[in-house]
Amino acid sequence: MLIAAVAVAGCGDSSSLLPTISATAQDHTFVVRARGELVPSESIAIRMPSNIDMRFNITWMVPEYSEVRKGQVVVRFDDSEVLVQREISVLEVVDSDLQIDSHVRRSVIDRTRIGHETERVEDETDIAETYVTIDPRLMSRNEYIDALGDLAYLGVEEAYYAWQAITHDQRSFAEQRRIESGRDASQDKLAKQDSALAQMALHSPADGTFVYARTPWGRKLSKGQSVFPGRAVGLLPIRGKVRARIYVPEVDAVGIEPDQPVALRIDSEVERDFAARISSVSPVAVPRDRSDPQKYFVVEAEIDRVDPEVMRVGSSLTATITTGTVRDAFLLPQQAVFFEQDQAFIYVLEQGDPLPRQVDLGHRSPTLVEVTRGLVSGEQVAVSAPRSAS
Repeated sequence: MLIAAVAVAGCGDSSSLLPTISATAQDHTFVVRARGELVPSESIAIRMPSNIDMRFNITWMVPEYSEVRKGQVVVRFDDSEVLVQREISVLEVVDSDLQIDSHVRRSVIDRTRIGHETERVEDETDIAETYVTIDPRLMSRNEYIDALGDLAYLGVEEAYYAWQAITHDQRSFAEQRRIESGRDASQDKLAKQDSALAQMALHSPADGTFVYARTPWGRKLSKGQSVFPGRAVGLLPIRGKVRARIYVPEVDAVGIEPDQPVALRIDSEVERDFAARISSVSPVAVPRDRSDPQKYFVVEAEIDRVDPEVMRVGSSLTATITTGTVRDAFLLPQQAVFFEQDQAFIYVLEQGDPLPRQVDLGHRSPTLVEVTRGLVSGEQVAVSAPRSAS
């Protein structure tokens, strides 16, 4: 594509040789090739119930891409921890009931004692009042003073037992409500655990092909992983509703933009190309797997004509993205273009000397750059910087 030549650089220094290329106008199509897969564009999500506030651990999943029927079990969860917690909740409810019964019995006994004491005080008060109201001449002065003192003491005692009866009822009611509140909380946990046990197996809501859902980090769910309420555990893609998801390595994702054409070649149908067009490009590059540091831009492409017999969810593919086409353009390798304060320049040989020249750039790829201004056909361009510039 580009004809390389070797030119002598430097003033009179024949030992300083720079690799060069000759600027020649040519036609070129910029492409980026990457691997990807078919994903559903429309699907039915199979989710964990959102009303159960606990996580579930997957113990079994139907093999991915299996054909499932409506009502068929597709995922099972580990119920051992829930069963243990349920037994604890049952014991808490039974213990609360026993506490309530014991409290009620103690409360009745204490209230009966207070009632008996109140009746005793009332009887003694009647007797004391009888002695006070008789003719004082029949009693000595000291006896009369003692009778009045007994009556005052009994009045205080009567008020004390009346207060004790009121506070006892209040304390007894508050304590019973406290125990009942704890029992209600345990019963709520028990109901939640019973509801969770009823969800230990998820069933397919319709016929279709079961596809594993992905975590927020892009990893597919598998046995042993935890799932939280409301999260999808799998998908049932709608037949014929697929799109391409292409993973472009970060270093190769040059010039990729929405609406660019894509040629797809599915691994199971390598003799055919399918036309598609980019619908979105992820704003940042991310790893496909948390254990792999390699980062990719995720490119979504809508397929012009879907063939349901060939295009199945999960099928691997190779994508060729056309990022641009040029006519009669000057193309240079990436290493021949340098930058200083965002201004591009190249080294052009003039009378054997490599001199810097500012240029304007157009289309770019991971390997080539289009020069739109600053270069004339036939000129020799250094592929590397001269020693004097280093």
